[in-house]
Amino acid sequence: MKNKYVVLDFETTGVNRYHNDEVVQVAIVNQDDEVLINELCKPKHHFSWPSAQRINGISPLMVKDKLCFESYIDRIIEIFDNSEFIVCYNIAFEQGMLKNYGIDISKYVFKDPMKDFAYIYGERGYHGGYKWQSLSTCAKYFGYNFAAHDALEDVKATRYCFEQIEAYKNGKIEKSYLNNWKLLFEPLVIKQGKKYYEDDLVDVIYYGDKQIVASVKEDITHMISIEFNKSSIKKIVCDCPNASSGNKCKHMAAVLFKISE
Repeated sequence: MKNKYVVLDFETTGVNRYHNDEVVQVAIVNQDDEVLINELCKPKHHFSWPSAQRINGISPLMVKDKLCFESYIDRIIEIFDNSEFIVCYNIAFEQGMLKNYGIDISKYVFKDPMKDFAYIYGERGYHGGYKWQSLSTCAKYFGYNFAAHDALEDVKATRYCFEQIEAYKNGKIEKSYLNNWKLLFEPLVIKQGKKYYEDDLVDVIYYGDKQIVASVKEDITHMISIEFNKSSIKKIVCDCPNASSGNKCKHMAAVLFKISE
């Protein structure tokens, strides 16, 4: 039976898709989370990859008796040919690796949830466009916990996030992600914000359909603005110095405690 879609992820000897890095793990699942392939691979031309190993935990010893990635290419092409489209998070990397191995990607349809999530998350980059977010950030936003940088874990997380994003785009997500805001904040920031909230230093100035404006009293009063859509946070800003560099601050946390009462 034809797959509606499959999700692909590689772990490699490095992060340069344009040169000679090689695949050390490949994983593919379909739309039902069925594992179609999950294999460690022995590189042909790399005998160590210390920088990548620190990230993905895959050592030369772990793959010394494994087949090379080329041994799985026919199987991967068969999976692709039997799927309507292919999903990858940060798709340019996987596409680059596929090309390096001589796989013609022009006949396949690819989708990248990273691009849609950048809009949902709402963080602006230096040039005004939406900033790309990691798979870990995306999964955390949707309340999914996983061990990043294992190909199988990554494809399962990507599939979950893709389904959540598609539901969001189709207007099917009704539950409030305002209730899940703590997933986006560091524990120390949450603790500091809770203290401001408990000391009754938060004042909600405006609570509209798409925006909340509030203040947090400190030695000086800080202003916080939260923009949201379909009950999900699109953008949150504070005028404090810490937040100006793109960090999530204790004043934001305090306001979120207040509006989550």
